[in-house]
Amino acid sequence: MVGCSERTKKVDSYLPSADLVNILAPAFRPCRHFADACLGTAQWAPSRGYVPRGFTGAFGDLEDIELVLVVSEPGDAYVTEHYEAGGAADHVIEQVSAAAYRHLRAQRDLFHRNLRRILDWCWPGLPLYEQLRRTWLTESYLCSAPREGGSVPRDSWSVCARDYLKPQVELLADRAIVACGAKAEQRLREVGARFLRVGAVAPPGCNRSGVREGWQRIPGYIAECQPRSHA
Repeated sequence: MVGCSERTKKVDSYLPSADLVNILAPAFRPCRHFADACLGTAQWAPSRGYVPRGFTGAFGDLEDIELVLVVSEPGDAYVTEHYEAGGAADHVIEQVSAAAYRHLRAQRDLFHRNLRRILDWCWPGLPLYEQLRRTWLTESYLCSAPREGGSVPRDSWSVCARDYLKPQVELLADRAIVACGAKAEQRLREVGARFLRVGAVAPPGCNRSGVREGWQRIPGYIAECQPRSHA
């Protein structure tokens, strides 16, 4: 049987780098925490769009990644979102990543428009796919909150951070890791990551004074971190 790390990626694949796929794959078996720490908090309902999701990017080699954008958790699933209940983990991961890419490309809501603004500041003139080859956009909690934008019990987000967020940021510890908002900041601190803290990209946090100025610091932070990533 061919493992995720051996899969050959097709041209314009939306499958992230194999190392990231291997970290995320246990969440699609489905994740064991649906039956314990996340019982009653997170949903596994692929036909209605509820799977671990919200991540995209890292379309090239792991060495291509310069920026890791960490946001809070995915919002409610769109009515058009549907995933395969029994599909192979890497196939569903690519479906999730492709959906997030399409939402960004269409600038579907304010969250996506703000992310596009940040990516355009970091890599002006590049098409979105090439910007995301250099970027890993991930959630600090992989499932939707019980109420969109609301709180997630600590027992739930902490096991998700331990099992999924921590290995991601450890793998990319020498890149520019950015916490977008207070939830992402708290969860990155929990796993001991080094990062730049900026304001949230989703409302209501994105509407606060000074948030855009914080986002404008990200290109400079990428430049600061490049000596570490190329050491």
